[in-house]
Amino acid sequence: MTVELNNTSLSLAFNGIQAAKEVEKSTAKLTTGKKHLHAGDDVGGFKQSVRIANEQNLNSLTLQNLQGLISYSQTQDGALGQAAKVLQRMNSLAELSLDMTKTDNDRNAYNHEFLELADELQSIKGLELNDLNLFINDPVFSDQKKQFIQVLQSQWLKGAEQAVFDRIGLQGSGQNNLKIEIPESDAFPTIWSYSSATKTLPNGSTVGETQVQLFLDTYVKANFPLTTPSDWAERYNVTLMSQLVMADNLYFNALANGNENKGSSTDGGAQWFKEGVSEFVHGGDYLIGSFSNSVVSAIGTGDAPTTSIQQRISNYVAVRYLHEELKAAGTAGGVKTMLGWMSAQVAAGKTAQESSIGAALVNFIPAKYNTVATANDEFVADYVANGFSVMASKLNIFNSDTGAIGGFDADGGPVINHQNAVPNSGPGYDPAAPTENPISGFNLTWEQEGEELFTYDPSGNSVIFETAKMVTIDDTGTYNLKTIGSARTTLNMMDGWMEALAAERGRVGANMKRLLTEKDRYERKFNSQQSALERIADTDFAEESTALAKNQIRTQASIAILAQGQESNVSLQKLLAGIQTKSKRANSAGPSS
Repeated sequence: MTVELNNTSLSLAFNGIQAAKEVEKSTAKLTTGKKHLHAGDDVGGFKQSVRIANEQNLNSLTLQNLQGLISYSQTQDGALGQAAKVLQRMNSLAELSLDMTKTDNDRNAYNHEFLELADELQSIKGLELNDLNLFINDPVFSDQKKQFIQVLQSQWLKGAEQAVFDRIGLQGSGQNNLKIEIPESDAFPTIWSYSSATKTLPNGSTVGETQVQLFLDTYVKANFPLTTPSDWAERYNVTLMSQLVMADNLYFNALANGNENKGSSTDGGAQWFKEGVSEFVHGGDYLIGSFSNSVVSAIGTGDAPTTSIQQRISNYVAVRYLHEELKAAGTAGGVKTMLGWMSAQVAAGKTAQESSIGAALVNFIPAKYNTVATANDEFVADYVANGFSVMASKLNIFNSDTGAIGGFDADGGPVINHQNAVPNSGPGYDPAAPTENPISGFNLTWEQEGEELFTYDPSGNSVIFETAKMVTIDDTGTYNLKTIGSARTTLNMMDGWMEALAAERGRVGANMKRLLTEKDRYERKFNSQQSALERIADTDFAEESTALAKNQIRTQASIAILAQGQESNVSLQKLLAGIQTKSKRANSAGPSS
């Protein structure tokens, strides 16, 4: 007969197999340290853990980058600290050189050390970290370009700004940035160009940013001297500065009637006013060879960009005509008063329409204009109809006056001739040593060459690292200690150099503070995510060890019980087998006697 396993035995075998699987799973979790061995264990939790792990990896790399920048900034700070000591010694040498009891031979000894220290500053400027310059290198400019930049910084831009303020009473707000570039490529006869944009700062505020290009090629080919201000170059710079100042004070791209889209124009039209005022500031009579009705009609609608010299002349004459109209209506200051009113409207928070040319015409000449939306176009039409007859007697293109606002021809004032259209002396015009920001109405940044390192916060794309510059004394031909005069000149400049160095060290300090703050933020974020990831993805060793021990006991117990049961079954079979054997032997014997 056959003995089969019963249901109890099968249950024991199944439980043993399941317990063995659990032992295997617990062992794998304890070995890998992961709670989810397969995506199927917990689909949502597995996905979440993968996403957080990826973020952790990126945060870890960001922290490494920040550590590198911190090291870079610390190296910069150390170099600037050394430079500060060098400048302090140079300052002491300059002061000692002013001792009247010392001869020039004595000063030569001081000068020798002074020049050596100037070379040391240059060496510090060339320091590198991992083949990266610590400081922005000086641009590799031609001598002409260097001279051009120096004269722009020492007088040209300052003189242009002052002329605009004196003539029309406007200047920059001091809030916007101008980036000056000096292309040396062939551009003749283009003198300058500019483009404006809005820049968003890390704190969320916005600031206007205008890129200005002054084409050196044109200045050279026009034979403008580059080492000193030239009359024509200054006048062109005034034209540029006038438009920049108006753009900073008025709704420049909605100027005609407060609407940006005017006809085919998407920048507010009123090109006649923008260009005409900028010529009126220094006088545009030089444009006029002859004056006729065709010149007046060349203005067209007044909105389109200038494409011909006649249109340019007409724009200028239109502003002169407006000036006469305003004075005839009782506004003594004419265009200057009108511009001041428009600027005040903007400053008072009035809308673009309330601050427009149309609004000004309605305000100052109500007898002729009463609708803001159409007054600009009505003025242009009136100018086309009457401009020649009125201005033929007002324009005098043969005398020395340029036709500038406030001058003899326009207002009966002093003669403003070509040479003094932009004065070269007087308050606000006197030349000064070149500085990075010679004007007060705009923040200037100048074209630079060299590597600039920037790091961006992935969450906000904000710049958290700025480049630094090293103060050097390149012009040792002017700044030295050979004589009392040169020593005094040098000493006068020392405060500026030391202040500039302190500003750069402050910039580096701000970089480090920001970088350390970012590092702390990422470390806190990293630690928080690490804790979350451990709770979601990492196995609980205490819980899993308990489960392992429990399932090992279950497995071992199941195996032991099954083994004992199997031995009991085998013994019964053997017993039955023995009985069967004996029975066969008894049957095979013969009959009893």
